[in-house]
Amino acid sequence: MPKARKPKRKTPVTRAESSTRPGPSGSSSNPTSTRTLIRRFHVLIKRKAQLEKAICESTHPDGPANATTSLADVEREIEELGGLSAYQRMSSIGQGSDRGGGSEKVLVEWLRELGVADGARNAKKRLKLLEVGALKPDNYAPCAAWIDPTPIDLRSRHPDIREQDFLLMDEEEHREKWDIVSLSLVLNFVPDAKNRGRMLRLVYSMLRPGGHLFLAVSTCRIGAACMSLNRIWTVTVALALHFEFAVSHP
Repeated sequence: MPKARKPKRKTPVTRAESSTRPGPSGSSSNPTSTRTLIRRFHVLIKRKAQLEKAICESTHPDGPANATTSLADVEREIEELGGLSAYQRMSSIGQGSDRGGGSEKVLVEWLRELGVADGARNAKKRLKLLEVGALKPDNYAPCAAWIDPTPIDLRSRHPDIREQDFLLMDEEEHREKWDIVSLSLVLNFVPDAKNRGRMLRLVYSMLRPGGHLFLAVSTCRIGAACMSLNRIWTVTVALALHFEFAVSHP
């Protein structure tokens, strides 16, 4: 009799994709599919937060039972995509040299244009930078002479990245402690509008007078957890922040 085949364990789509042969720079995923997966994660995380809130407040139009079922479907899809670790891996791949590198290059370029880099060097000072949502520990290694980075993330993938929820950081302990705070593709991963506002308020409190916030958000799409440039402008003005540079890409 032929041997019975053992059923294959289902593999998250992102894990299967990441097992393909990497390119010269170490990246292995197609840029388009990587962006698509990251956007899908953003949509699912926002939907998950909405359903959890509806269940807690009993406000779902189809009743709590349907809301619970919908939440289970969303959580199952997140798991099938590989969970938060897969999102981090996709984002890290997106920072590969064959994709133009991470957004830290833009921040460094702007700091140089503003004269901040020269000012720090002339004063023989290293600027304290809090990098929220860091995927790599050495993004600012080439600027070690004038930038003193502290990378943090909700789920650290490296011993040199501190595992820390930014929203749980002690406000008094960090008040006016930082010269620069980087929120690169972090704000749009926070599904709740109230906490997005809290995050910006905390940044304002943590920055020293004359400090700099580097804020990068994804292009707005239907259902995505993001804000338009005009909305960001309104919120930052309300917090007494102002833009030195504002760039929008399609």
